[in-house]
Amino acid sequence: MNRFRTFAVLALSAAAATPALAQTASSPTRLSGVTVMAPAPTLPKVVSTFPEEGKSVTPGALILKVTFDQKMDPGGWDFGKGPQAYPDCLDRPRLEPDEKTFVLLCTAGPESHFSITLNSSGKGGFENGAGQRAQPAAFNFVTDDGKSLATIADAMKAAGLKADEGPVMDVKPAAVAAAQ
Repeated sequence: MNRFRTFAVLALSAAAATPALAQTASSPTRLSGVTVMAPAPTLPKVVSTFPEEGKSVTPGALILKVTFDQKMDPGGWDFGKGPQAYPDCLDRPRLEPDEKTFVLLCTAGPESHFSITLNSSGKGGFENGAGQRAQPAAFNFVTDDGKSLATIADAMKAAGLKADEGPVMDVKPAAVAAAQ
């Protein structure tokens, strides 16, 4: 067994044997630069979406918002098309600072029916920090015949997002970009 594996086994053994180090996926314990994360007692599940299931929203710029009951891995997601149409969306969502909410910038035409699936592809996708895959879910919504939302700011307001919760990830953190 190499030194890293020995350290990892010792760290995991210590975490399991010591009640003070007991944890869930949402409360990791850091040991000398190593984060030990135990599986959560339940699989992650969707607690809310925007648009809400079956609701009507204004066409145009649209931000899909999916919130889970646990902190999630920013590198995994699985948005898919259900039985209805799928809106035109960016390829990659952004995980918000709460680490539970993903937002994805899309556009949707007027008077249309849409259905979104989550984790329906069978592998990868939305996972918590311990690598547990979220339960598959789906939601449907329609767009009305109203005047289209034309800006991302309008779409953010409709989705209940704050100014710092935008759906587009910067290549560089804002503080770095501002310093240049």
